Amino acid sequence: MTFSPPWLLRNAHVQSVLPSLKIRRPLLMRRARAMLAVSKPVLLDCGEGVRLLGMHSAQPNAQIAAQGTQRSELVVLIHGWEGSADSLYVMSLAGYLFDHGYHVFRLNLRDHGPTHHLNEDIFHSCRIAEV
Repeated sequence: MTFSPPWLLRNAHVQSVLPSLKIRRPLLMRRARAMLAVSKPVLLDCGEGVRLLGMHSAQPNAQIAAQGTQRSELVVLIHGWEGSADSLYVMSLAGYLFDHGYHVFRLNLRDHGPTHHLNEDIFHSCRIAEV
């Protein structure tokens, strides 16, 4: 399958900037309402004193039955550099996947989102193995 965006969205910079525009937040929060309603924080112990925080959104059994799906797949979303589990692009994809029957886990990397207090050492790209 070939990715062919609309003419106005063909520029790579536009595709990077547009998903993060804060003007999208109110609409996005409405669209992700069902996912956010069931989201629960989960603290992961990754060993060696490393703790990562994520938000787990499990499909309610009633919703799975209503959709006629028996999906049990879990999708783990990891934000980009300087992002978090609450970044607009993560929330947008998480809401979409949840609405289509997937369980969703939005993971914050070390020192991203509200996690600065969880670990002594700071995050850098060489620590990606802790995920």
